[in-house]
Amino acid sequence: MVSLDALLKDASSFITSEFGFDIEKSKLKPYSSKNWQKFCQKNNFDTNSTGIYIPSSYSAYVRTKSPFLTPNIFHELYGHGLFVEHSQIGKKLTEIIQDSRDEKSFMFDEVNPEDQIFGIAKRNIHNYEGFAVWLEALLCENTGNSKVWNAKKDGLREDYNSLFDFFKDAESKLSRFGLISQLGFPKYYDDDKVLDVVKKLYGSDFNNVDFVILYGSQKPESDIDLCIVSNNPSNQYFNGWLDIAELNREDFQNRMNNLDIALTDAMFSGRLVFGDENTFRKYKKNILEKPISQEMIVYNKKKSDLQKEYLSSYQDNSRMRKLCLSYKDSFSQNADQLIKGNKPLTLSKLKKIK
Repeated sequence: MVSLDALLKDASSFITSEFGFDIEKSKLKPYSSKNWQKFCQKNNFDTNSTGIYIPSSYSAYVRTKSPFLTPNIFHELYGHGLFVEHSQIGKKLTEIIQDSRDEKSFMFDEVNPEDQIFGIAKRNIHNYEGFAVWLEALLCENTGNSKVWNAKKDGLREDYNSLFDFFKDAESKLSRFGLISQLGFPKYYDDDKVLDVVKKLYGSDFNNVDFVILYGSQKPESDIDLCIVSNNPSNQYFNGWLDIAELNREDFQNRMNNLDIALTDAMFSGRLVFGDENTFRKYKKNILEKPISQEMIVYNKKKSDLQKEYLSSYQDNSRMRKLCLSYKDSFSQNADQLIKGNKPLTLSKLKKIK
């Protein structure tokens, strides 16, 4: 029989390898049947329960006398512990509890996606429990405990089985990395994980994609910024953590010809994660060699004016308003530098010569 320490070591090893983070504050507190009864009675918990997680103290309590001890530990310690410690929803929950505010409203009221962009389900209690039941299954599968999980699943309440199926479906549509990103966890990724998400989101439309460029800060807590060139219509996509600017080929060529700072920043500060490297290098070489023209200057000035016009449409959208203000200044400054015969090409270089 595998020891508890070995089980936790295996689980943590998988979590770290798969997601790039692990539990940091949460502690496991196993109770014998006798002590479990006392614990539940003292705290007005259901004595028939087999586990509970207390966010305010980062404590995962489990009853040791259970045929499903392993998945119960995974559910409480890793499912709820990781969620509370690392996800945006879990951090907000802890903050509400510590401030003695109404956590029940936060957990059980239907989520307004405009107020809270993270989550898979419409209520946070379902995000909280759905992630935990999904993760206990995943950990059982990857630590050699699938048999005990399947036995537990057969006896799960109908609502928990539905949550598990719902989260498995979300994983299928978004990828495993996409699922945890949508729940507001920090994002540790490589090119393959990014491409996997894009391919799942695009489906057959990915066949029309020429280039996928990854740019931006690429920090775990930041959005993933992608510029995609394709034969699809130009489009803008944002879901809280993934920001895609898709340009059709004609739009892409026009922006390149006019040294559009938003495009050149992506091309020269980012990296190509999909597409023909030689063709992409030729495009960059062409940009570097292209002489500055009056058309480029006029184009960037017009783009600055357009951003200014858009501002009135985003009175209630702080993110888009901030973005418009930023690009209004960037396009204007880019035009000024082009007049002087300079090609900044990236936003960071533009700030340095500002």
